[in-house]
Amino acid sequence: MKQTAQRLAWLLYRIDDNGNEIEMARFAELSSAERAMHDYERRGHKQAYLVRSVHLDEQGRSPPPQS
Repeated sequence: MKQTAQRLAWLLYRIDDNGNEIEMARFAELSSAERAMHDYERRGHKQAYLVRSVHLDEQGRSPPPQS
């Protein structure tokens, strides 16, 4: 079986008033994602902004969800 290389990326997303998660941007570095998150938080919007890691395949895509 061929192994695929995976790399880590950082996803900035927000949770809206209805609890939906909306992807906003992806970053190669955690510090960049956190900086963008803090920029959004400073704007005073009431939505929650969060950063989490995502694994990308060789083409830079997220693998499909596991069922």
